[in-house]
Amino acid sequence: MLSAKRISATFVAVLMAVSTLTGCQSKDKGPVKEAAEGFIEAIKTGSTDKINEYSSDEVASGSFVQLFDAASMKDALITSLGNPNLESETEAKLDEFYSLYSSLVESYEVTDIAMNEDGTAATAYVTMTNSFPYDVVTNNSVQTKFSKASEAYNVEHEEELLQITNEQGAQAAIEKACNDLIVIALDIYEEEIDAAEPITYMLALTLNKNEETGSWYVTGVQSYDSSIAGTGAPATDTDTTATEASTEIDASAATASTEN
Repeated sequence: MLSAKRISATFVAVLMAVSTLTGCQSKDKGPVKEAAEGFIEAIKTGSTDKINEYSSDEVASGSFVQLFDAASMKDALITSLGNPNLESETEAKLDEFYSLYSSLVESYEVTDIAMNEDGTAATAYVTMTNSFPYDVVTNNSVQTKFSKASEAYNVEHEEELLQITNEQGAQAAIEKACNDLIVIALDIYEEEIDAAEPITYMLALTLNKNEETGSWYVTGVQSYDSSIAGTGAPATDTDTTATEASTEIDASAATASTEN
């Protein structure tokens, strides 16, 4: 029969072993947490150098990161519209609007980290509170408001656009309408953002270990549990949601007016 002293000694040994294992796991997770926090902080502050340091090239240039980059979003919009000549007022409105996305992240927290068995890959779960939802300018309600506003614009400015077409050509009329519609859309979007409440998302960051340097970096971004966010939560693939959240202003209405 085991003596109390031997039982006590065995119990202490087990505690020490468990403590050692726990300490080792905690130590292993520290660099992962640091990399995850560094990545989100870089997005929050808009530090391109830090984003590149804490993520792969694919993530650094991907749509999730671009969602917080005012210049990238503005360029994507202008390209999608066929690179029209923008008036100074339009340029200023675009810069003002997309600056809101640069300060979108209010706070964040790494809530848990899961390591794979060999310690070369991990998933960091992050709660991130944004000042407004990703989809605030692409939800059906907002798009309906813009559709109605663009239809009203076409009715009100039909004669003006036809006159510009006759005097300067169809392209001049399209660019005039495009500039006007961008300003109209941004006014609607800013009104929605002003009325929006902060929203919390939970993200899953996939991280891999650089075997040469021992450092960790983010290789993927996905939503994990949208239920805590309520409406407007990201889809399963956060990159897809980020792409859809970029502002798309349809200039077809302007084209239709010039063709009448």
